[in-house]
Amino acid sequence: MTPITPFAAASGVILLPSRSFSRYVSMDYLDEICLSVFGKPSLRVEQRSVITAVLEDENVIGIIATGAGKSLTFQLPFLLTPGITLIISPLVALIQNQVENLPKGIKERVIVLTGDNRQLQRDINNCLAQHNRCLVYTSPEKLYTFLLQNVRFGSKVARFVLDEAHCASEWGNTFRASYLKLPELWAALQCPPIQAMTATASSGTIADLIALFQTPFTIIQHSVFRRNLHISSFDHQTTNARDNHFLQLIRHKVGPTIVYAKSRMYVERTAAWLNKLGIAAIPFHAGLDASIRKVNQDVFVSSDADLLIATIAFGMGIDKSNVRHVIHIEPPETLEDYQQQVGRAGRDGAAAWCVMFDTFNKKRLREENLRRQIDQCKRSGENTFGSRLVKRQADMQQFLLCKHCRHRYLAIYNNELPQFSHCGHCDNCVL
Repeated sequence: MTPITPFAAASGVILLPSRSFSRYVSMDYLDEICLSVFGKPSLRVEQRSVITAVLEDENVIGIIATGAGKSLTFQLPFLLTPGITLIISPLVALIQNQVENLPKGIKERVIVLTGDNRQLQRDINNCLAQHNRCLVYTSPEKLYTFLLQNVRFGSKVARFVLDEAHCASEWGNTFRASYLKLPELWAALQCPPIQAMTATASSGTIADLIALFQTPFTIIQHSVFRRNLHISSFDHQTTNARDNHFLQLIRHKVGPTIVYAKSRMYVERTAAWLNKLGIAAIPFHAGLDASIRKVNQDVFVSSDADLLIATIAFGMGIDKSNVRHVIHIEPPETLEDYQQQVGRAGRDGAAAWCVMFDTFNKKRLREENLRRQIDQCKRSGENTFGSRLVKRQADMQQFLLCKHCRHRYLAIYNNELPQFSHCGHCDNCVL
């Protein structure tokens, strides 16, 4: 058989078949591409199974741990796929980070949907004419407006990729309705194969994705257990006691640290409080001017500052592997949020510590509110996103109360059957 090279089609020498690539491409050859193009010695086990299904043109939901190389599972198949690989991403920062870190050979085949739609269409056509393939990054909102002016775009799309796919469920049903339009956009693109990638997907999130697109999926899941993460939760009777413990932890931290708070006000107050005490801390939240957010993000990522106080707006697409601490001043809403945020620690494989604080009053208020919401859901009997969100919030509460292995709890929550009962890396297992 004639050897296949990723860029051969660009010169017109070889046009790869449009379906069932895994019949033509061996795993050894994929490893060669991984090394020669991406500089990685070989594909990880998690990546192999996802890429195999993707190259068979299956609709795939891929769940692999944060830091395990999700982006490679759609960037590498792009090299072997004529046409447009469309990446739908929730955040501009995530897009920018991925594009900046692409190998040069791929970067010249990338179009980010921003600016004038007609010029973008010309750019895409030129890229296809020159390279026979194009990697297109977009947000759901921009894709919708782009398709309104470029109705013929759909016939060229070979793969429909949802990066951070859990956002389609969580954000689509809360503050970004554009995610709920994705099935309509997918249909307008003539229903190309879907690749939905995430690091956190409970059974509820998977069900939401399947219900959203009303199409069968191959679900490929690998363990979310990360042995290098030491996770713990501390309850305090008062806010003052919590703050004293938090301050002690900050004073003795051993490396770059992200502190998560739920509100912009809490972020600003915490950063100001720490700075007043002589501890340099920079804030990050969606209410800051975009230029300030970029400066603060760049300062933290470049290690010119090592303490960042942030809302959930910070994290996706941030390429900083040596975060040693992720601290929650108060618990996040759901376990999906929690796993996304602690997943930003220890991506370099070295030990990292994830600490969550709670107070008696906050816990009591959450429990009262949850009871009311659960009663309302039971009375209505409806299986809505709202009722499923209440269930997720209750799961978060149970995680806080958990007296056995927390890593095991997270694994079971993510539909795994863990082979361990004690991890040795959480507060409940080391006591």
